[in-house]
Amino acid sequence: MANDRSDKEHQYLEKSISSGFSDDYVNLKTVSFWIVLGIVIVTIILFGLYNMYNYNQFLSSQQAAINAEFQEMNQRKDRDYRMLNTFELVDEENRRYRIPIDSAMALIARD
Repeated sequence: MANDRSDKEHQYLEKSISSGFSDDYVNLKTVSFWIVLGIVIVTIILFGLYNMYNYNQFLSSQQAAINAEFQEMNQRKDRDYRMLNTFELVDEENRRYRIPIDSAMALIARD
């Protein structure tokens, strides 16, 4: 059996030398399988990366909206605090003033 294999290899070698090249015996089913598998894996990876990008874009826009709303709420809170707790001239012609709410409640209670 080893001698039979040696004869086949010897014939293959002689044929390769005489023709100037050696034949490659490629299993096309195996090569096709690995090519298709590689394409499927690359497609899955690209799809995953695309979804990760979209998700990160969504999170970024959501965070920006939250930050904008938070800043707006803080501005309203500061404005309301200022209106309720500071002295301020509202209308000079009619001599209208804004006084802190605690002071206003004390004046009403006193009257």
